[in-house]
Amino acid sequence: MPHARLPGEPRAAGSLAAASLLSLVWLATALPANATTLRKMDLPEIVSLADRVVDARAISRNVYWDPSGTQIYTDTTFEVLAEAKGQGLAMLTVTLLGGRIDPIEMREEGTPAFSLGEEVVLFTLERPDGKSNLVGFTQGVMRVQPEADTGEKFAVSEVPLGVTLVDPGQTQAAATRPSPLRAPLLALLDQVRQIVDGTQPAGPAIATTPETDPLGVEGGNP
Repeated sequence: MPHARLPGEPRAAGSLAAASLLSLVWLATALPANATTLRKMDLPEIVSLADRVVDARAISRNVYWDPSGTQIYTDTTFEVLAEAKGQGLAMLTVTLLGGRIDPIEMREEGTPAFSLGEEVVLFTLERPDGKSNLVGFTQGVMRVQPEADTGEKFAVSEVPLGVTLVDPGQTQAAATRPSPLRAPLLALLDQVRQIVDGTQPAGPAIATTPETDPLGVEGGNP
């Protein structure tokens, strides 16, 4: 499971730095993206691992090179609208590997991307630098979408193309396609709070990782 990596050696200078940049351009255009493999987690596990679970809105983005000049990172800052687990500042910054600094684009397959103004539910881990990582990579994000007729908000999970989930109950990884699961936003946040304080009733949680099916089994390839 990919996470933000520590900076490497100091930035090279002169012609060496130029050669590295040319190599990055070639790699970005010539090599196929690698699939991302994640261990499938249900809602109680994701909640237990998270330091914070919040309903939040993306308000700014910063894309930058790491000190070695070999990796691009994207920091997305969110305004916290509601807390379901943990406490912290009203602004929360999530760091993800990848991003675009023209003409270079680096992207880990399946990395979540956020649009400014978008509302999401985030399951995050605190970092020593004050920023946050996502629990379970793509599994640590649920998109908030209003119903067209009523305006009621729903949280929707998703598994992007290029992501393979490994079910702990199985011996082999199974390629999956997107299969979003929807839950009313307020009910989801209440469920998270119940998991945290131990008052969750017996039975399945309101929301878990999406149900998935093998590629091509139903309706052909996505």
